[in-house]
Amino acid sequence: MKKQTLAGLILVATSLGAWAAPESYKIDDAHSFANWGIRHIVGRTTGTFTDIKGTLMLDPANPNTGSADVTINVLSIDSGHRERDIHVLTGDFLDGNKYPNMHFVSTGFRSTGKDAGVMTGQLTLHGATRSVDIPYKILGFAADPWGNQRAAFEGKFTLNRADYGITKFLDSSGGGLLGNEVEITLLVEGLKLGPDGQVLNIKTQPAPAPAPAAQPKAQPAQPEPAKKDKPDLKDLLKGILN
Repeated sequence: MKKQTLAGLILVATSLGAWAAPESYKIDDAHSFANWGIRHIVGRTTGTFTDIKGTLMLDPANPNTGSADVTINVLSIDSGHRERDIHVLTGDFLDGNKYPNMHFVSTGFRSTGKDAGVMTGQLTLHGATRSVDIPYKILGFAADPWGNQRAAFEGKFTLNRADYGITKFLDSSGGGLLGNEVEITLLVEGLKLGPDGQVLNIKTQPAPAPAPAAQPKAQPAQPEPAKKDKPDLKDLLKGILN
């Protein structure tokens, strides 16, 4: 009984240790978006950036730790109106030729509840770097039909574009044709990475080598029948000829 209890405790401890290990994810840019919205006169204009790359790390055993390194290609902007997108990429706003990317690097994580927290980090945009807090939620974990392990996240925060030197159509009082506050919603899916840093895929994992086939047992050697000494031919002829 004691042996069974000890074996059970070892099994539970091993399972918890495996789950508690930090997990790294590569952002799946085909299913990740940085959506934005800004006041336009009295209405709102919205759009998205579709090219997001980077890595995320989280530790299920310690939600106050983690890391994120994310790059968004501003040239992937899509507001549903191509002429507006081109204007936003000029020197009036994002100046995409000079600053083609915005970059976020985390500096800290703080848990605020189950599957939720605040990620603090440095956001570089339009040549300026500012500290931002991004409240986030973990939406879930699941295996997809192709053998990948996925995690999904949502983060929402607001930035003031004037802090990054983007002041076109903004007056000193914070009014103007366009608002100062830009609301950002990050919708991110990540693909779990293996120890080698590559995307972990269950279906492509090498199958365990089959056990070697049992070799047939060697049969014991059968003793050869004793050879009878044949009489010499001369001896036989002696008895006949003599």
